[in-house]
Amino acid sequence: MNLDEELCRFCKSNKVLIKQFNRPPKGETNFGFLPYNRSLWQCTGCQHITNKHNFNIDTNFYKKTYQRTTYKEKTRSRFTDLMSLPREQSDNRQRVNFIDNFWNDTQPDKEKSCLDVGSGLGVFPAVLKELNWDCVAIEPDPEACEIIREQVGIEVLSEDLIECHKIGEFNLISFNKVLEHIQNPKEMLLQSTLNLKSGGLIYIELPDGETALEKSGPDREEFFVEHFDAYSRKSLKFLLNSVKFKILKIDQVCEPSGKFTLRAFAMPL
Repeated sequence: MNLDEELCRFCKSNKVLIKQFNRPPKGETNFGFLPYNRSLWQCTGCQHITNKHNFNIDTNFYKKTYQRTTYKEKTRSRFTDLMSLPREQSDNRQRVNFIDNFWNDTQPDKEKSCLDVGSGLGVFPAVLKELNWDCVAIEPDPEACEIIREQVGIEVLSEDLIECHKIGEFNLISFNKVLEHIQNPKEMLLQSTLNLKSGGLIYIELPDGETALEKSGPDREEFFVEHFDAYSRKSLKFLLNSVKFKILKIDQVCEPSGKFTLRAFAMPL
């Protein structure tokens, strides 16, 4: 690592090596990286965790990896399985209840309009729709967009938020387990302000790397290869402060799936 890489991008403290990987940990998708070399580093100041590797983790790579004849069938089946989970077993139902309760308590007079960035299977916007949210999904994978339109019946934009300039304005923009997959989350957050109504909020969920490392160690899902970062409460605050967002609420939870998660509401100053 060069000098800049040795310092945390959020608090500029030194980083220490947590673990060197030469094979995928149990449960991680095998993308066929050979040789498999990556390392996990933690900031000594804010406890932020970073994956270091030279793998090609981008949209085109994912699309090539997942293009299989049974892709759509498996995705539809997965969507159905997740939607059928009871509330106590569903990450999405508990997350949407958290969002809806916060909104009803703090924004009771505002329309429930949401832009969901990186919608994946579409389960999250589907559950929002059940609670009468007007949701638009934005997802760069056209196959996933087709399935969301079919399964959820909402407007879907097959684009990247950074490159999309005519979306409209919303009272809420959600980044549900998205920012850890990109190398420049600041740019994404700043772009989102162009699509927020006056007084609008953003909702963020991220892997809680600090808690996951403390309670279980470095082989967990929070640190899998597709995550460039796993956050701490402190590093999430640094991220939001760096783009001049006012933090309204930060929670740390262990979801029904067992994931350690940070979730936050914030708004531009």
